[in-house]
Amino acid sequence: MAFTSSQLCSLLTKFTALNGLNTYYFDTKTNAFRVSSKLKIYCAIHHALCVLALAHMSYSTASNLRVSVTVLTIGGTMACCVKSCWEKAQGIRNLARGLVTMEQKYFAGRPSGLLLKCRYYIKITFGSITLLRIHLIQPIYMRRLLPSQFYLNVGAYWLLYNMLLAAVLGFYFLLWEMCRIQKLINDQMTLILARSGQRNRLKKMQHCLRLYSKLLLLCDQFNSQLGHVAIWVLACKSWCQITFGYEIFQMVAAPKSIDLTMSMRVFVIFTYIFDAMNLFLGTDISELFSTFRADSQRILRETSRLDRLLSMFALKLALHPKRVVLLNVFTFDRKLTLTLLAKSTLYTICCLQNDYNKLKA
Repeated sequence: MAFTSSQLCSLLTKFTALNGLNTYYFDTKTNAFRVSSKLKIYCAIHHALCVLALAHMSYSTASNLRVSVTVLTIGGTMACCVKSCWEKAQGIRNLARGLVTMEQKYFAGRPSGLLLKCRYYIKITFGSITLLRIHLIQPIYMRRLLPSQFYLNVGAYWLLYNMLLAAVLGFYFLLWEMCRIQKLINDQMTLILARSGQRNRLKKMQHCLRLYSKLLLLCDQFNSQLGHVAIWVLACKSWCQITFGYEIFQMVAAPKSIDLTMSMRVFVIFTYIFDAMNLFLGTDISELFSTFRADSQRILRETSRLDRLLSMFALKLALHPKRVVLLNVFTFDRKLTLTLLAKSTLYTICCLQNDYNKLKA
């Protein structure tokens, strides 16, 4: 089932709205995005609670630098989400509407291919596991770090982290849909090339290029609208890796210095590995985006003999960013994942060296 099927699109927009990311939802009956005054009131209350939750969590974790910085990065994500939610232009809604329109008008019902389908179902599975983890197991882990005001801390954590998770899912599925449309346009252009006796061959190829031009505009909009929140999410992921990595090193180097049950030790190790895999999966889909872009350039080199317009578009595509570039600074790819993991490990070791005497005692 493709992301832009009416049911899933509606479910995703309602999930993000529930976590204060938008004041609209996709209505399957009218097949359009609808703004709700009730959702505006709900989001206003939700954001006010998030601000209070962030203040409380920042105060509660002031004595633990690693956890405190993680909370602040979650707060940065929250600030970006709140800003985009109340923007008058509603850029993310326009981006989603553009992708939905292209999907339903030109590509509805067409298979995504095994590679994209696997990425889709894996992300759904990972998202479900993350929801279960933060709601069922994470509170038990938090009781050790924040024993006082336990229920208040758990409620604050749920509010903040659910917003971060909703932002990640929204980011991923928009990127996935852009990859899907790009692949289907490539398939269509390849089919036109393969059938040399096809009537109106040039006209059909020009239609594909018009669709591709729309997609490139949506790609630019994706970068401008989601760049800031993506950077904060990556920072949060990095500090979570440092926090859990610190405890894993403690288990190995100074097991007596950490008071964790066996089940909680397994949880910490599992979370560290799971978050690393989740981060890799997010950048993996951006690598597919780059692969499809390279396929497009190869196809256009083969079609340049058809018409000058195609050659001009091939040049335009060559000049357009080939990868997902956030804030025109960070390239979102596997190299970024490996860099983040390496830096997280380095800072974890630095923290351990700083606390060496305390752990040794």
